Amino acid sequence: MDSFFSPSPGDVKAKVLVCHGEADEFISKEAVEQFKSEMDTAGADYEFISYQGAFHGFSNPAADERGRKFNIPLAYNESADRNSWQSMKDLFEKNL
Repeated sequence: MDSFFSPSPGDVKAKVLVCHGEADEFISKEAVEQFKSEMDTAGADYEFISYQGAFHGFSNPAADERGRKFNIPLAYNESADRNSWQSMKDLFEKNL
């Protein structure tokens, strides 16, 4: 989630949907706040949804197995997967 550059006002033209696992250890809380601040400063039309208890890979049914295999904090979360998928479909329905 760390950005290589900060967008200026008007740079972000597309609507942005971010579905984030709140328990994702790969993305720091500081990085999340920095991202939101950058989007706000740029005047971006974005929605940031954080799924409580969801880890990195929450939408990948193979995440549990991969997490165990590589000893990293990955986990599938069916509820977050379903809800994030619906949020994406809603975004597309409203904007395409």
